[in-house]
Amino acid sequence: MLSKLFQAIGSFFRALFGGGSKKPTSPPTTIEPANPNLPQDGSEIQPDTIIIVANETDPIIIDPNIPDKEFDDDVADPPVVEDPPVMEDPPVVADPPVVTDPPAASHKQKFLWCLDNGHGKLTAGKRSPIFDDGETQFFEYEFNRDIVARIIKQLEEKGVAFFNVVPEVKVGNILEERVNRTNRKKSKLPKLFVSIHANAAPAKSSKDWAPASIKGIETWYFHNSKKGQKVASIFQKHLIEETGFNNRHLKSRPDRQFYVLRKTRMTAILTENGFYNNKAEAAALMTDEVRQQIADAHVKAILEIEENGIS
Repeated sequence: MLSKLFQAIGSFFRALFGGGSKKPTSPPTTIEPANPNLPQDGSEIQPDTIIIVANETDPIIIDPNIPDKEFDDDVADPPVVEDPPVMEDPPVVADPPVVTDPPAASHKQKFLWCLDNGHGKLTAGKRSPIFDDGETQFFEYEFNRDIVARIIKQLEEKGVAFFNVVPEVKVGNILEERVNRTNRKKSKLPKLFVSIHANAAPAKSSKDWAPASIKGIETWYFHNSKKGQKVASIFQKHLIEETGFNNRHLKSRPDRQFYVLRKTRMTAILTENGFYNNKAEAAALMTDEVRQQIADAHVKAILEIEENGIS
């Protein structure tokens, strides 16, 4: 009887003063979780969003004495990962190889190009309406990977260092994982991040084509990053020259910027290569000729930066 009374009294004081055993709590993380409700590329931008448009021909002065604003200040150190995280469909290759020794001795590598093919097969949406034949449909994940594959083929031939961020196909957005892979990638060369996409315009529904007037190519960069704007201008210039598509110029968002631009610890850009829910443009984006033009434009921009740097 007395023992039960003492136990009850002890329980009362432990509850009062916070004693007793507790399960250890997880340490707080400084890595912002990817928010699926926030736009992650140009296709998800709402009409009332504030967007800053810059011309790729505008002069850009980069002062080496002033630190460039390349990513959000709250970016944490990349996590140490012993084993690759489990994806929706585990990748065959855990850590994609990086070309470190150029086959062509004449090329002196200047950067490690982190090529991000944005979205995977499991990402919801990101596809065109069905064409008139009742079968044909554009899938952005396939387009992005095809463009990256074409770029990599040329970079290997020219001896440019690269890192294929997401070689897997059966994945979703995996935003944090894409950023973490890029941030923790060890490299003696400075890294540059290029995320490759196709765009989508507002339409009545996912089954309806957007207005034919909404078309063209645009390149996004981290707002207020002079280096980012410089890199974006070089890519945009070559993309328009190679494809002849409508020029939608350079874009940035002062607030709530794209996750892959604000969390990668390096200069980063995102190219939007035509609209896949513009019927005529989607048809063009499915052709080998236009895809090669887009890939060639990316390679020409990479080679120009490899030659001249960013300053």
